Amino acid sequence: MKSYNAQQIKRTLAKYSMGEVAIDLAPGVCLQMAEVTDAYTILEKMAEQEAKNRRVERFPYWAEIWPTSLALARWFVEGRLPGPGGWACELGCGLGLVGIALAKAGWCVEATDFVEDALILTTYNARLNKVGARHRVGYLDWRNPVGAQKECLVASDVIYEKKNHPYLERVLRELLAPGGFFFLGDPQRKAAAAFVALLQQRGYGHQVETRQETWKGVEQLVDIHVFTKPYAPSNSSKWRSTDEAVAARS
Repeated sequence: MKSYNAQQIKRTLAKYSMGEVAIDLAPGVCLQMAEVTDAYTILEKMAEQEAKNRRVERFPYWAEIWPTSLALARWFVEGRLPGPGGWACELGCGLGLVGIALAKAGWCVEATDFVEDALILTTYNARLNKVGARHRVGYLDWRNPVGAQKECLVASDVIYEKKNHPYLERVLRELLAPGGFFFLGDPQRKAAAAFVALLQQRGYGHQVETRQETWKGVEQLVDIHVFTKPYAPSNSSKWRSTDEAVAARS
């Protein structure tokens, strides 16, 4: 778990051009979210660095709110989660919208990312929406997932690169409790089919619901995938390590 004080948050906010937006998730549920307003400028600079053969791993996709996160947050606030709130983990939290919506719905949330600025801004947004008592942040590297298992994992728009699918599957193997749920929002990317097939091979149950979301004047179809982890691995003798799976794809 990571903790950030007011001075750390202030320094991080000063690094970016920031703005706040009000998001109505449901009647009586409105979130105030801070986001980076010049994310595309940052992205262009990083692309220029890559063009000059400078390695860039952490593109600022985390720095703004995406329609997929909004659709998943609305879905949770509508009460689509099973049972009363327990502990949930948000993967690739970005600015923290989905996890904050979960906290508003009564869950305790650990929002994770591997970019520290994302964790700091998520902390700021959690405090802005007064869910700090049920919300914390933590660093998570999918290549080496460490932590207590939780009954619910959530993520939005994180499977766009097939090379990361084995790592995400490992996260679920290590951090999702047997019988637990993984809720995944995806904007109908082509790579989604391969990830769904991977989890089905592992014995996960799967359902999907399609929703239309409008954000900043743009309409987007979003699939909400609900995966249920089996109590015992399917074909466990055939499971390969993450490194083996990545090597097989290269």
